[in-house]
Amino acid sequence: MFEPERENRPGIVQVSSASRPLLITCLSIIVAVALFLGGVGVGFAAGRWGGAPVAAGQDDGPAAALRAEFSLFWEAMDVLYRDYYGELPDPKEATYAAIRGVLSRLNDPNTAFMTPDEANFFRTNLQGSFEGIGARVDWDPNFNTVRVVEPFENQPAWKAGIRRDDLITHVDGESIVGTDLTSAVEKIRGPKGTTVVLTIVRMGEEKPFDVEVVRDRIEIPTIESKVVAGDIAYIRLNSFNENAGKLVRDAVTAALKDKPSALIFDLRGNPGGLLRQAIEVANVFLPKGETVLIERFADGREQIYKTEGDPVTVDLPMVVLVNESSASASEIVAGAVQAHGRGQIVGATTFGKGSVQLPQTLSDGSILRVTIARWYTPDDRSIDGSGLEPDVKVEVTDADRESQRDPQLEKAIELLGGELEPLPVQ
Repeated sequence: MFEPERENRPGIVQVSSASRPLLITCLSIIVAVALFLGGVGVGFAAGRWGGAPVAAGQDDGPAAALRAEFSLFWEAMDVLYRDYYGELPDPKEATYAAIRGVLSRLNDPNTAFMTPDEANFFRTNLQGSFEGIGARVDWDPNFNTVRVVEPFENQPAWKAGIRRDDLITHVDGESIVGTDLTSAVEKIRGPKGTTVVLTIVRMGEEKPFDVEVVRDRIEIPTIESKVVAGDIAYIRLNSFNENAGKLVRDAVTAALKDKPSALIFDLRGNPGGLLRQAIEVANVFLPKGETVLIERFADGREQIYKTEGDPVTVDLPMVVLVNESSASASEIVAGAVQAHGRGQIVGATTFGKGSVQLPQTLSDGSILRVTIARWYTPDDRSIDGSGLEPDVKVEVTDADRESQRDPQLEKAIELLGGELEPLPVQ
């Protein structure tokens, strides 16, 4: 077991990257349905999944003071279940609804409860590739329906013309408004080769419209490497799963053998994953002993996470690409690179998830995912709710997408002194 190295300053703890498998990821799901991450899809990156169930309430537990007050709750339930004229919810459903009712008072979408079925659904998502439309979605609380976070390039949803921020209101003519993310995604999923009709509401369009998508098996690689503009290494990381640190280290090591003039590290569309992998990825580019992030808890404690190993490169010119769907672990890495002046951040303001969750398996197999801390960049900035601002802001327009232009990548190449490749005819 790792023992933290405590500083002399009270309340400050320095920890290694292997101390805890915490979740740093955006709460969303891949309807691909292929999880491109141990942690995307649903956005639960796997920290203490399936752990020992939490013991039932004990008299000396943190919620002990609530137990006396809960006698009123049971009084009300006795009256309801004795006198109500009509159909009552199953006791288990009533229990789950009560839990969710308390959580709704927190105004924290990242602290969430999942029933055993939902928990199994999400665990299954973390195991591999699936069949579906090839998009990452979340639940839009304002419109009470599914929102498309990111259609994956060259996958069915992308080919059918579905765009980021599209709202899905119906699946095969059946409304999903007012349901929930899990049941909606189960309807959108389906076997390879089958067709699903999605009703889309798009900003700027007067009326909803239907889009037919032919489902397929979606395979999203964790990492992609190539050379752009002649001699610039390009590496794209799609998820911070359990192998992310090693994969990035190996990819950068291999790229250096060709003596590139610079490096582009693409974190666009990456919703996060494991905290320890974010630190390992940052360590590829930052010297040993550099702060990657600061974690602060409700009781005032701090944990400072530092790089522990030798970097692969600390002087190769570098640009990190980010966009609105870069979240959590992606923001940690980009924030560390920015704070230490290791490279420039190019793209759009990131998602803005600056919190850490710990999932606990409850006695019946349900899961309670609880926000336990906020994290800050090495220069003590919080990005929670606001996102990380790039050094060079470049938006991608609908016209860019239609013409298959990538102005963010073009700007990165320009900043690194590379020659832009010919663009498609406009």
